[in-house]
Amino acid sequence: MKSILVCTLTSLLIAGVAYAEDDERQERQPEHARPPEVAIEACAAAVQGDQCSFEGRRGESLQGTCEAPDDKPLACRPEGGPPPRPVQQQ
Repeated sequence: MKSILVCTLTSLLIAGVAYAEDDERQERQPEHARPPEVAIEACAAAVQGDQCSFEGRRGESLQGTCEAPDDKPLACRPEGGPPPRPVQQQ
């Protein structure tokens, strides 16, 4: 009986920690979802759909299109980059 209680309490503790980590990850996501400053600067004088370019983290030249998904600022989205993240409803 005691081992069942210990296993149950351990399971609840693990589930609680996992749930707390998931909440923390969701709270941090909006900051990380913001485009890099160089991508925003590349579209400072542009409109949605304009061609753009900027220097990547490794010094490479990235070509793309100015886009403003959801409520994010207009920024250069590199060609062949990952698709925009879907908006998470809370």
